[in-house]
Amino acid sequence: MTRLEYRGKMILAPMVKVGTLPMRLLALEYGADIVYTEEIIDMRLLGSERVENKLLGTIDYIDRRDNSLVFRTCSKEKDRLVLQIGTADGDRAAAAARKVEKDISGFDVNMGCPKG
Repeated sequence: MTRLEYRGKMILAPMVKVGTLPMRLLALEYGADIVYTEEIIDMRLLGSERVENKLLGTIDYIDRRDNSLVFRTCSKEKDRLVLQIGTADGDRAAAAARKVEKDISGFDVNMGCPKG
């Protein structure tokens, strides 16, 4: 992961259901320096498979249980992207960080809300 500098930056904060790839790219286009994903629960990310989507030019994390999209990113945001993980367990958070570290620049842990 690249080290991010936060001083003097315009940042798109994590927002439920809004921090998806199209919104993050739009925020970058309009001047954001750093963008956050929506909160992703650790178990969903850990249960996903990393897939290179050549048609869209994206990296997709697909839930192995139901083939749903868990997380999508692309090279345009890689050096300015922070993934927010929702967790109740530090070891699972660390495992999730290791899983996505090639595709993001920062990792934000949310342990403040009840998680299963």
